[in-house]
Amino acid sequence: MSLLRDPSLDPLRPPPQATLGALCSPRRVWQSARPHPILPAMTQPSARTPDGAPQRRVAGRTHIRTVRCRGIAVIIGLALQLLSCVHGMLPAWAQAGQTASELKRPEYQIRRFDEDWSILRGVDRGKTDDVWDRVKFIPLTEDQNVWLTLAGQVRERLEYFNEFAFGASAPERSDVYLLSRFRLSADLHVSRYVRIFAEGKSALATDRALLGGNTTTYRDTIDLQNGFADITVPLGDRASVTLRGGRQELLFGAQRLVGASDFSNVRRTFDGGAGIVRVGDWTITPLWMELVVVQKYRFNESTADQKLYGIYATGPAHFLPVNLDLYWLGVDNASVTFNGTSGREQRQTLGGRVWGKVDGTPLDFEVEGAAQFGTVGDADIAAGMFTANVGYTPPATPLTPRLYLEFDYASGDSKPGGNVGTFNPLYPTSHSFLGYIDYVGRQNIISPSAGLTMRPISDLAVSLQQYFFWRASNRDAFYSKAGAVLRRGTETTARSMGAEIDLLATYNFTRHLLGYGGYSHFFTGEFIRKTGPSKDSDFFYTAMQYTF
Repeated sequence: MSLLRDPSLDPLRPPPQATLGALCSPRRVWQSARPHPILPAMTQPSARTPDGAPQRRVAGRTHIRTVRCRGIAVIIGLALQLLSCVHGMLPAWAQAGQTASELKRPEYQIRRFDEDWSILRGVDRGKTDDVWDRVKFIPLTEDQNVWLTLAGQVRERLEYFNEFAFGASAPERSDVYLLSRFRLSADLHVSRYVRIFAEGKSALATDRALLGGNTTTYRDTIDLQNGFADITVPLGDRASVTLRGGRQELLFGAQRLVGASDFSNVRRTFDGGAGIVRVGDWTITPLWMELVVVQKYRFNESTADQKLYGIYATGPAHFLPVNLDLYWLGVDNASVTFNGTSGREQRQTLGGRVWGKVDGTPLDFEVEGAAQFGTVGDADIAAGMFTANVGYTPPATPLTPRLYLEFDYASGDSKPGGNVGTFNPLYPTSHSFLGYIDYVGRQNIISPSAGLTMRPISDLAVSLQQYFFWRASNRDAFYSKAGAVLRRGTETTARSMGAEIDLLATYNFTRHLLGYGGYSHFFTGEFIRKTGPSKDSDFFYTAMQYTF
């Protein structure tokens, strides 16, 4: 996440958990206001490759779309009515007792297995002010050393695109559709040293008549999202090793390279093993994983054709008042193509990230850079990325405004074929970066941006962001956030891809209920206008999310 967009004011950017252990969060460094307990991080729709097909008009289409919109409105209305009823009933169910502040409940996390509800050990959960406390710590033995936590989430989001893919979408250029996602998990602690976690999910979508349709980014009827076992070996008061094996979501640092993709209706997950080594304030995570490939109507399985491995370390830099991430990440992909070069990809990424506050000032900062080397077939790889941002939060001012400036760069290829200079962003939570309309990925890109976030009233946060996009190389393509080629790069030397403006608002109704909505507009640039359909695009979305 970008430090310049305070997550307390930008709910669609994920909380900056550094590793599986979530130590040294930047939130501890600079967060000035409490965010909603669950902050949905975003990712991209599936590959969008404009084919230039004209919009198709079908008799009766208007009537069908009207019926669909009314049906969606009825569904949302019923869902909101149900949530409001539940919200109104919960305080009546709970008896007077300890307050939430006295209990210091953990915040809901993007990955539910990052929560620790042992704070409720010994507490009379029938007398607290939250009925869900009854399922957060369920003792299974008299000494309460074996216990179970249940958790879940329901999310409904309505999306509307106008002139999708710059007007190159088919069968429709514009459409509205409803995305539904359900999650339910159980976390069994057999002792302090053994743990089993399982989470199921279901992702559904109404008919989506845009380019790509209902891909596996939107629909996965029912499946296992997480299912793993932990064995923890203590190594003294300030050190331990946890061995984790099974299906698991990954989330590292700001999630520019590895993240859970929470905004996507279907989140990303892996099969494999990881070690979580904690030494003092540092967490070191070696891992070896295979990507789980989504099958809409069958059980998802991992593939040996897409491997991720490496080591991610995070902790405070004791010689400076900053936090530091250091990482080596490798991928082994059976078949890829970058700007005319194809073959097996064996790519290594070495990088680091530093973030913190400037002592004695209202300034905060973040810098991240990575270099890549390896091979694609017989060709060599030489690529890299860099991002830097700085934020300013005026002290003791109304509305808690925050201004930031940011710069992003990711390399592109110097010419088609031969050696590869295109950066590979690996498995990011990419929606959080480079615009919410999800056109621009972290490949062959130069992008300065600026933004403002503020909190007009309690529990309401708004943000305004402006991006500008140029191709880093005028001989490489325009890549989407899914890594797909949106426009080939050899038809013109024009670099300007366009600009985007994003407006986002979120409201925390309760600890459990979150609502958000936003609007994005993409202004096409010279490169888009010279390579195909070039309509400006609009993206509207609104969502309600209930978490327990």
